[in-house]
Amino acid sequence: MENPPPQKKGLGPLAWLGIGCGGLIVIILVVVVAAGVWLGPKAKQLAEEMQKNPTRAAANITIATGQFEMAKEDDTNKRYTVRQKANGQLTTFYWDAKTGKPQSVQGGFDAVPKETENSTPALPATPQPQ
Repeated sequence: MENPPPQKKGLGPLAWLGIGCGGLIVIILVVVVAAGVWLGPKAKQLAEEMQKNPTRAAANITIATGQFEMAKEDDTNKRYTVRQKANGQLTTFYWDAKTGKPQSVQGGFDAVPKETENSTPALPATPQPQ
């Protein structure tokens, strides 16, 4: 009489692989949801700031890296100078009326090109009645 084959005990390698992959997917989903809950309000605030004053938002994003600090602000002309903490180098963010978006230049407010300083385009001259 032949002996029956021994019964397998435990899970096979494919089952363990499936459990590992499933567990990894669950962990990734938990991290993504937690990041969304934590970063969601910050992302909304950044989006609102980008709409109100994109030049300030660009400067604030640079400051958020932790390597820069605000050196000078001019909300009226939409100019913001940040200083690199490591070496003191200045970078100025300004609103370029020609391109309609923020630009940056190395240096302080005096480094901003003069032709871009006006935030509103000049109106065409109207003939004077005689």
